[in-house]
Amino acid sequence: MKHIFIVNPYAGNLNFANNLRQQLDTIKNFEYFLFYSRYTGNETELARKILYFFPEEPLRIYACGGSGTLRNVLEGVGENPNVELAFYPCGMTNDFLKVFEREDRVRFYDIKELISGDVIVVDSILTNHGRALNTFSFGMDADIMEHIAKQHPVRTVGIRIPYSLYAFQALLGLKKMYLKICLDDEEMDGIFDEICWGNGRVLGGSLGMKRGFDPGDGLGSYVIVPAKGRLAMLRLLISLLRQKNAYVERYARVGTAKKMRVARKYGEEIVANLDGEMIAASGDWEVEIRPGSVNFVVPRGVRLP
Repeated sequence: MKHIFIVNPYAGNLNFANNLRQQLDTIKNFEYFLFYSRYTGNETELARKILYFFPEEPLRIYACGGSGTLRNVLEGVGENPNVELAFYPCGMTNDFLKVFEREDRVRFYDIKELISGDVIVVDSILTNHGRALNTFSFGMDADIMEHIAKQHPVRTVGIRIPYSLYAFQALLGLKKMYLKICLDDEEMDGIFDEICWGNGRVLGGSLGMKRGFDPGDGLGSYVIVPAKGRLAMLRLLISLLRQKNAYVERYARVGTAKKMRVARKYGEEIVANLDGEMIAASGDWEVEIRPGSVNFVVPRGVRLP
């Protein structure tokens, strides 16, 4: 098996990138390839080139960065049975790891634990405009990410922006969306503030999805928020932070499904957040869970709760 590291040096800081190579060089009889990404989305291109050069060989590809880095590597890897996908977390939130118990999460920060790790099979999210491992969302959440992008249009070494910092700004400019939605075979339409579809359990570092949800059960967990005003949205956010499901269900529809199709009334553009990467597209967005599509590397003995 070949061990290949795709490193986003802008996640964390340059010391992280330099220290990683130093750690790898201390491991005896360990051969590896290491590539640095140079711009947003470069991780996807690197992953595709790696698969091109090693089409039949088993690979363990390490996404070294934040949630966006992991998503971009997954976009390049796709559903390739020859690839094991590892995540060496160096970003702000590293949200997908929050599907694991707290004491297990810290083990992902030890690169040697990942090199000698096991593999579990998890689901992923496939849309007609890209892949994600943790969440697909648009509405207020995407507005928050756009506020961050406007303040920090250039990838900056060592940047640390708390997700909540721009939530209030997005709340003041809350945009209502007239949407047509199909969940599995159920259709609905109306005015909404937020749509979130989760394969993981946390969005934006602290907003909790449905409790008891399993990212390996072939279902997506959704939160659909009808437009009820800023105060209701604020209460909903607080409830998501505290994971008070009963209150969330008063202000939003929550549940699980395999597929979703969503579009704005007149086919206008939707700007969606896929694990921290913003993608804009008009017309229908088709979202589905791809069961057992990712061979995900975990430290030995770690399993989903």
